[in-house]
Amino acid sequence: MSRALFGTLLAALLLSSLQAGEKGWDHFLALSLKKDIWQSVEIREGERVHNLDLCWTLYKNGGLVMHIRYDKYRYQPLLYAKYRLDTFKIDLFPKREDASRSTLQKPYALIVFKAFDERKREAHIDLMIKDYGMSEIFYEKGKE
Repeated sequence: MSRALFGTLLAALLLSSLQAGEKGWDHFLALSLKKDIWQSVEIREGERVHNLDLCWTLYKNGGLVMHIRYDKYRYQPLLYAKYRLDTFKIDLFPKREDASRSTLQKPYALIVFKAFDERKREAHIDLMIKDYGMSEIFYEKGKE
């Protein structure tokens, strides 16, 4: 009987964590990206404006080659739709260490590769931002 109770509790925990997937984030966007089409997200931190641009250029053997620009920084991660290989983290609003902010409360964005649609040639990506209420975001459709 304890095994059945454990199984029920585990199933309930997994279901609640799946339902709360986007609830723990300040901003959540589900994107469908086509090849070589740039998606732009504007992140406003007070009066400062930060731009996050992303696109993908190659999908081969389950790996997605992405190009990401955030402010003056450029990244080119290779993501797979597998646990621990599907996520790229970007620290937002890099500043010198501030005594008023906990080291655990540094704003960041996660880009998560969810799936690739072979028929439509689209990559499905989640953009999740944890900024502790310090910004607003604006999403702009893709441009070639």
